[in-house]
Amino acid sequence: MSFDALLKEVESLDDEERRRLLAFMVAMEDRSNAGYAEKLARKLDDTSPGRWLTPEQCERELGLSDERA
Repeated sequence: MSFDALLKEVESLDDEERRRLLAFMVAMEDRSNAGYAEKLARKLDDTSPGRWLTPEQCERELGLSDERA
């Protein structure tokens, strides 16, 4: 299956299926990137708008992007 086909399949999922897929993907990332879930949880639990991150900043903070800062 191509990546584009996969994206179309994901778009067709209902809310519950997308949540399950997201949970699965986070679990996969946590297995391959030690501490990922804990780091993500800390960022998600931060209620201070001044400290919120964009998705791109979050990827950089968690060391998930190819970009080297």
